[in-house]
Amino acid sequence: MPRYEYCCKCDGSEKKFTVNISFNEYSPEIPCPCGTENGVASRVFTTFAVQEGRTANEIKFGTTNKRKQMAEFMKDQKQVRKKSYAADTREAKSNEIWTGKEGLDGITSLPINKDK
Repeated sequence: MPRYEYCCKCDGSEKKFTVNISFNEYSPEIPCPCGTENGVASRVFTTFAVQEGRTANEIKFGTTNKRKQMAEFMKDQKQVRKKSYAADTREAKSNEIWTGKEGLDGITSLPINKDK
C-alpha cells in the first residue's frame, strides 16, 4: 500500500503525517489525522535520495558489489574496443565482452604480458 505525506496547520503549528492509503482512496486533501474537527491535511511532496546499489533481483541471484562493478567494467571495455578498432575488423564486430587481444594491442588497462 502506498505511503503519502500530509501536512496540517490545525493548531497554528505545522504537523506532518505519513498515511498509508490505497490508490483508490487517494486525494490531495484528506480529513486531518490529528483529530481536529473539520480539519484538512494537504498532500506534501518531498524529495528522496536514490542510492547506487544492487536491485532486489541482483540480491536474490547472489550478485555482489564486486561482481556488479566487474560487469560494468567489462561492458565499458567492450565499448572501448569497438571504438578503438576499425569498423570492419573482427574485434569491432564481436559481441564478446573480452577477447584478450585488446591487452596485447594496448587498448585496455589490464596488464597482460605476451611472454606468459
